[in-house]
Amino acid sequence: MPIQNAAQKNASNYLTRMALEQQDRKWERRDCNVLINILFMLKGVRQIDKAQLRVFNISEGGLLATSRRRDIPDHFYISIGDKQLRIACAVVARKDDMLHIRFLNDLPTVFVDVVASLQDPFALLEEIRPALYGLEGYVD
Repeated sequence: MPIQNAAQKNASNYLTRMALEQQDRKWERRDCNVLINILFMLKGVRQIDKAQLRVFNISEGGLLATSRRRDIPDHFYISIGDKQLRIACAVVARKDDMLHIRFLNDLPTVFVDVVASLQDPFALLEEIRPALYGLEGYVD
């Protein structure tokens, strides 16, 4: 199956352009196996929906994930913990049911290292203690 670039569909969207401009990999990918919640808009801005992604690897700049849902939009927010941290994202490619996702802002290295070392795949779905994840000053 050929790679379907998000830029081909939404080249005029500034979020896609930002993600694609930063697409060159400058961070090491770390293997992981965690679930995360995502939030996205439906019907313009009249409805917010959520889904889960299974993350296979992560870096400061992005991640590789899959979902059972096929209607994941090109732009969404990752919700960490009990909506304590929201991370703006853009899908830069879709291939073989995998989503290649770029964060619009790089994540702290300590947080990425902690996510990669998690043994419990459900740890990021519940309320987190920011100090344990290196997120002091980042969470609401």
